[in-house]
Formats: sequence, structure tokens, C-alpha cells
Amino acid sequence: MDATQGYDQHARSTDEAAPSPDYIASAGEGADGLVRIELDGAGRLWDVVLDPRVTDLNADELRTALFDAITEAQDGMPAPPSYEDTVADVSTAAERRFAEISGVLHDLARRAVRR
Repeated sequence: MDATQGYDQHARSTDEAAPSPDYIASAGEGADGLVRIELDGAGRLWDVVLDPRVTDLNADELRTALFDAITEAQDGMPAPPSYEDTVADVSTAAERRFAEISGVLHDLARRAVRR
């Protein structure tokens, strides 16, 4: 059984049609760069990049490197907008849309009166 079955399609390094590196929202490294973890904009694992020299690490060092890289990548994720900011943005958009609709209705009413 292939442990990576179904994941290669997500790995940036194995998919030529993958989004640009701008898609990577955060990355973290461990073992002085031998291990690199990349997360997408939703915080999901996008890629695991292992330097070939990672084979020089023992199991405990590799485990520590992976945890360090994952933690650094998670800590680097942009903070989601606050609830208040989201509500304010939605309210502003709704007010703008209501103003547009009001303008159109006002124009239609004016045209109807002229006829």
C-alpha cells in the first residue's frame, strides 16, 4: 500500500499545473531547512519538501524537525478577519447595494411620472 496515495496530486513539487507559489500561505522549516512544510490559504497541508540529507537524521531528529516545521508554518498563517470586521464589511456592501437599488427605483419612478 502506498502511504502517499491520493496526496501526490496536491503536492506542489509533483504537480506542474499547481497554483503559483503565491498560493502558499505559510511555510515552516525544521532541521536547518532539511524539512519544509507548506500550508495553503485554508491552513491545509500543501507540500512536504525533504532535502535528501534528511536521511542523515535519526527518527527523533526527524520527528522534531517535522514538528518544528509544522509549528512554524501554523504560527505563520495570517490571522482570519475578526467577526466584527466581517460584519462591518458585509454591512458596508449591503448598504452600497441598497443605495444602488434605491437609485434605480428612483429613476424608474421618475420615468413613470413623465409618461
